[in-house]
Amino acid sequence: MYKMDQTYDLERLIQQNLHIHTTYSPCAKPEMIARDIVNKAVKDDIRVIAFTDHYNSGDFPILDTNRELKNQAEECGTDLKVLYASELSAYGVGKFLDAPVINEALDYRLYAYNHYHLDYWEHPEDKSPRGYVQHALQVLESLFATSRADCIAHPFIGRFIHCFEDKTLVTKEITDNELGDILKKGKRSQVAWELNVPALFADPEFSKRYWRIGKEIGVVFHLGTDAHSMAAVSTSQHLERLKQLLE
Repeated sequence: MYKMDQTYDLERLIQQNLHIHTTYSPCAKPEMIARDIVNKAVKDDIRVIAFTDHYNSGDFPILDTNRELKNQAEECGTDLKVLYASELSAYGVGKFLDAPVINEALDYRLYAYNHYHLDYWEHPEDKSPRGYVQHALQVLESLFATSRADCIAHPFIGRFIHCFEDKTLVTKEITDNELGDILKKGKRSQVAWELNVPALFADPEFSKRYWRIGKEIGVVFHLGTDAHSMAAVSTSQHLERLKQLLE
């Protein structure tokens, strides 16, 4: 379990990158080797990173791959804090792919609840933006009723809902009251919310709402670039654009 102090200082938030994929994620580029990621993060003055390879199958040996990543990372001999984690799957209401023994062994549990492009993912019966909003809230509430999660990955985005051409329909549908209510429930359960850099820039109007309401409620935000390539590991490259968007 990883907990971070509450801060809304973007210069502090970019000192972390808690969403990085390695070659153990099929979608990551071949260059995403642990020791090279560590060296890149150190050069960028990042203080803590998380290796969050996808756990999209119950037979994926995430603990074994994390041990191999740790062996590689420790060869670098840096002071960088490295979390050996996973992007886990809350694939329906009360449905979690990881067994408790897996969950408890991870340094950091980053949960995706909206990977609707995967064939085993639960979808709402009502496949409208309103239906997907309600389904998301139900899945999140069922997750918060457990002690499984440290943070929610790329929350509220509609990128993986292929029946909508406009990927902002879901974020436009969720009301400020609904957003505030679910953010409060996450806070009460001591679950952080991700500032997923690509998602923030892809939907600026929603990102402003998310940031504003989150600050009003006092949630903990974690920053991650969802890095699948070495160029995406750097967080400092986004600082000025994040300030323009959110401040």
